[in-house]
This record gives sequence, C-alpha cells and structure tokens, in this order.
Amino acid sequence: MGFKPYIPRLVHELNEDDFDRRIEYCETFLSLLENEPNLIHRVIWSDEAVFKLNGHINRHNSVYWATQNRNVTIEHTMQTEGLIVWAGIWSEGVIGPYFFDDTVTGQSYIKMLNDYFYPLFHDLPDSESFFFMHDGAPAHYTSNVRDWLDENFPGRWIGRRGALDWPARSPDLTPADYFLWVYLKDIVYQNKRRTLSSLKQSIISAFSTIDSDLCKKVCDSVPERLQKCIDVNGHQFEHLN
Repeated sequence: MGFKPYIPRLVHELNEDDFDRRIEYCETFLSLLENEPNLIHRVIWSDEAVFKLNGHINRHNSVYWATQNRNVTIEHTMQTEGLIVWAGIWSEGVIGPYFFDDTVTGQSYIKMLNDYFYPLFHDLPDSESFFFMHDGAPAHYTSNVRDWLDENFPGRWIGRRGALDWPARSPDLTPADYFLWVYLKDIVYQNKRRTLSSLKQSIISAFSTIDSDLCKKVCDSVPERLQKCIDVNGHQFEHLN
C-alpha cells in the first residue's frame, strides 16, 4: 500500500446562508463580463492585511500521509493585530502600500480614500469607468464611506450593499486575498524583523517586486474562479485543485 504526502489547504469558514450569496455574486459578475469582457481589467481589488513581527506562513508546512488525497482542509479565522496595511491591485499594477496608524475605522478609512487612494487612482487612464471593490468589514460599511463610494464610483463599486453586493467570507474571489497578501507575506516573512520600522521597509520592498505582467495574470484568473464557485454550489473550491 503506497502512502504519499499531501498538504492540507487553509480555507475560510462559511455560514449556511453564504452559499447562495456567493453564487448570486458570481453569476452577476460573469454576466457583466459577458457583456463587457474588458471590465476585468478595470477593477481595483482592495483590502487590508495585518503583518506581524513574528509572522509566518505555515500553510505549506503541514503534511499528512495517506493512500489518496482526501482533500483535508483547515478552517481558520483571520486575526486583526499588528501593522495594518491597505493596498489595491488591478490588471496593470498595485496601489499601495498604505499603513494605518491604528485599528481601521470608518473615519481613518475614508481619510485614506481621500488623501491617498483617490489622487493616485484618478491619474489612471479611463479612471471614470473603473469599479472599486472592498469587502464588508465594519469600517467599509459606515454611511460616510458608502456615500463617498456612491459619489466617486456611482453604480461601480463592489462591497456590502454596493452596486454589486459582495458576499461575506469570500477571500477566494478577490485577488487582494488569494494572491496579493499571500505573495507579500511569503516574501516578508522569509526574514524575521525586530522592529516595526524594519517590517515596514520589508513590506515596501516586497511590493516593488510585483510587476504588471503578474498583476494581469492574477486578475485574469477571476472569471475562472467565479465559475468554479458556481460549479461547487458556492462552497470552497481552492482545496479541490
């Protein structure tokens, strides 16, 4: 009997009512792409992440042995402590990093949008046709943030109660989560940092390694992921690869 090593995949935990919402989002987005295929190149996928001084990526390190791959998964919940970083990714590059001084609130988030993000974004060609995406985090859902998005991205923002309603607990559907933070942490955590200042510089350096070809490849993978999500009735799908 031949035993082989298999690596379990870390996945996000879903609630029972998440599946239908994920399917609805995926079907709606694919419908938009069917009418306008180039839309996938005009979405800013944004998110925040926490980088810790003692941080490490351990999803590659756990191995179990079996005669066949049983698609073992490890459900986890993301923690919110450490150096908080915001960034956006689109098919031609990244916007960021932006470092928050403290816990992200509606007030600090809209300050970032006004003072940092929008001046950089507004210089992009055809910026008026772009969509902006963020998840349903509490800071993203305050009334002043939603009003700001309605004004600056009328009918063109993805989020909780947005023009396109973002399904909760769906990091597998946004490049900011399934690529950007994983890629950056794999680089940053190769060496331990003793101070937040050195950690910050390491993060900035890691961002500089991301080129437009990589961004395009990552963003081009979104439609395939949307279809995979539909195919498995809204369940997780990354562990099935």
